[in-house]
Amino acid sequence: MIIGRAQRDGVSVSVAPGGALRSVQLEPVALERGGAALARTVLALVREATQRANRDAEAAIREQAEGLSEADVAALGLASGASESGRP
Repeated sequence: MIIGRAQRDGVSVSVAPGGALRSVQLEPVALERGGAALARTVLALVREATQRANRDAEAAIREQAEGLSEADVAALGLASGASESGRP
């Protein structure tokens, strides 16, 4: 199973490809910064973890689907050439 993870400031998140939230863990220090800061941190970490999960999923699909045309790859929702260029 492909899972993207990110962590900072006492917050840890994990997501599936596409950004479906799998878990959020908060340490006491995360709560000390206030609700708005916590919300910003969680959202930023979800974006970061989603990029990682999507990149890993794309690499796995490309590996298994070698020989697909770029049109087929695009139909799967994968960015053309993203894995080769290092872009998330």
